[in-house]
Amino acid sequence: MEFEPQLGPGETADVRLAPLQPEQWQHLKPGDVVTMHETQPAAGIAEIIEVLPPRA
Repeated sequence: MEFEPQLGPGETADVRLAPLQPEQWQHLKPGDVVTMHETQPAAGIAEIIEVLPPRA
């Protein structure tokens, strides 16, 4: 479901978060929870399940 255009209320999916400033996300580890603030109110929450190094 990673490429679905949107989720309905209460639905869940795996997504990839690509931070604009990766250096500010270096502290995150699997199990951490972040709030997605693209919209007001917050768009949702995400639990980190995997951390990959930034692409060069």
